[in-house]
Amino acid sequence: MAHDHDHDHLDGAHSHGVNGYYGDDTDFADIDIKEALGLPDELPPIRLMPVDELALRSRTALLPTRIAQLAEWVGKDGREVDEDGDLTTEELTVALRDLAAEPEEFAFLWEYALGVEWLVFDGDDEERVVPGETAQDWASGDDERVFAAWSNTLAAVLGETLAFYGPESELGDEDEDDEDEDEFDFTGQGMAIAILLFLARREGLTTDEFAEVLWENAAGDHDEDDEEVHEDLELARERWEAEYGDPAELLLSKLHEMLAIDKADDVIRLSPLALAALHEQLVEAGVEIALLPQTAAELSGSELLAMAEGVSDAEFETEADAWTAARGSDVAARDLLELAALGDPGERMLAVAAVTRIGVPAEPALRESLAVVPVRGYAKVALLALAGIDVAEDPEASIPPELELDPEDLAWVATDLLSLACDDEYPDPDDLAVSFREAVPLGQEAELFEAMARGSHPDAEIVLNHLGKYHPDKNVAKAARTAAHKAASRRP
Repeated sequence: MAHDHDHDHLDGAHSHGVNGYYGDDTDFADIDIKEALGLPDELPPIRLMPVDELALRSRTALLPTRIAQLAEWVGKDGREVDEDGDLTTEELTVALRDLAAEPEEFAFLWEYALGVEWLVFDGDDEERVVPGETAQDWASGDDERVFAAWSNTLAAVLGETLAFYGPESELGDEDEDDEDEDEFDFTGQGMAIAILLFLARREGLTTDEFAEVLWENAAGDHDEDDEEVHEDLELARERWEAEYGDPAELLLSKLHEMLAIDKADDVIRLSPLALAALHEQLVEAGVEIALLPQTAAELSGSELLAMAEGVSDAEFETEADAWTAARGSDVAARDLLELAALGDPGERMLAVAAVTRIGVPAEPALRESLAVVPVRGYAKVALLALAGIDVAEDPEASIPPELELDPEDLAWVATDLLSLACDDEYPDPDDLAVSFREAVPLGQEAELFEAMARGSHPDAEIVLNHLGKYHPDKNVAKAARTAAHKAASRRP
C-alpha cells in the first residue's frame, strides 16, 4: 500500500529536547511544546480508544498501581518528611518494608508521586506529605478521572525519569569528577522522544533507533560530519553508560510499566493509552489532530485516506476492506477513484491501491476512469491485472488497444511517484536517484521527460526542476532541466 510520507515534522522532535518539561526548575506551563519541537500546525487524524476502555487499561498498569499503593500508605494523616522533602530515615525504612520496595524503585515512585500531585506537601505543615488530587482521581472510580491520573503519571515518567539519572541522580556518585558530565543533557528528552513516537506512529522506532535518537538529542548541537567529534562522543557515551547505565533501557522499562508502549518484532510504538494522552497534550499545544470515528463504516472516503499516514499498511488495508464492505464494492470503488482524480499523488496512489484490493467488482468503475487523465494509467494497469495480463512477465502479451499505456499515462504515474521523493528542504540525491530508477526505466529518461513536459500533471515542472537540481547523474539532471524549461514555456 503506497503512502505519501512527509517526515519533515519528525526532524524537530529528533533534534530538540523540551528542556524542563516537568523538570525541577521549569514549570510545564512555561513551555511551548509546539515551538520547542518545531511541530507543524496539523498532523494526520487519529482514532482514539473510548475513555471507558482507556480507564480499564489504565487500572492494570503497574507503575500507577504502585504509586497508588504509596499514596494509600501515606494516608490522610500524612507522613513526615525532612527539609529536602524526602521521607525521614525512619519513615523510609517503614515504607520500604510495607510496600516491599527496593530503594531504587521507591526513589522513582517518590519522585513521580511528588511530580504530578499523587502526593503534596501539607499546606499547614510542610514537614508532612499527604495524598493529592491525582491520588483522589485514581481512587474515584470515574473513568475520565482515572485516565487523567494515568496521563499525569505518564507526564511524570517522561519528565522525571531521565532527570533522575546521571551525575545529578541520588543513585549516582555526585563526588565523581566525570569529564563527560557536560557532554550529555537528558533534561526534557523523555517528552521529546514520546512526541517523536507519536509522529512516527505508523512506522514506530526500533530499540536501536530509540536509543540513538535519545543519545543524539542529549548530545546537543555538534558537527555530525566531523569524525573526531563523533569518535569523542562515542567514547563519552561508553564512559557514561559504564558509570550510570543505559538511559534508553531505563526509560523503556518505565514506559513498559506504564503500559505506554507496545513492542513487536523489536519495533516500539505508543500504546492506545499513550496515543490518547499525547494527542491531548499536542492539541493543547496548538497542533490540530482530527479525531476519526470509531468504526470504518463511519469514515468518509477522505478520512479513510487521511488516516493512512498514522497506521501500518496492514491496519490501513483492514480499514479499507471494512470501509468497502460497509458501502458496497461498486460505490466504494467509484468514491475512491473520484478522490484519486482530485487528490494529490499520495492520496491518488492510496485510493487506487484500495480500489485494486476490491478486485473484479471494481471493473466497471475502473473502465469509466479510462476517460479521467489523472487515474487513467492506474486504471489501465489494474484492468490488465484483472485480465491476467502481466506485461513485466510477458512483454509479448497481447494487450487490448484501450489498455495500452501511452506516454502521457506513463508520465503521469512517474510524476506521481517522483513527486513523493522530492523534498526541497532535506534533499538526498542518493535517495532521489533510487526513486527515479524505480519510476523511470533505464534508457527511457529523455522520452519520459518530454512526455512530462508536454503533459498536464500540475507537479511536472516542479519535479523536473527538482531532478535537474539534485539528481546525482549529470546527464539525467541536464535532461530534466531542459524538459523543465520546455514545460515552463508551455505553461499558460
